[in-house]
Amino acid sequence: MWKMTLKQRRRHGELMSQLRRLQLDPYMKLPVDYTAGEYPDEDEKYAAALETLKAVVEEIHELEVAGREGS
Repeated sequence: MWKMTLKQRRRHGELMSQLRRLQLDPYMKLPVDYTAGEYPDEDEKYAAALETLKAVVEEIHELEVAGREGS
């Protein structure tokens, strides 16, 4: 079983909540007819949403690995 510290469990819960909110973000799903470069402002919003998702998933992964290793 995982051996996460209380601080790690709390952070994991916060990150999972943030991940659920990101799933509802309209910029997480590209429209079928979307053309990159046509609207630079929109491109930045889609890129920012993707970077946020990447950072959240990486931190969740790091916490889970640390929990498995007992760190």
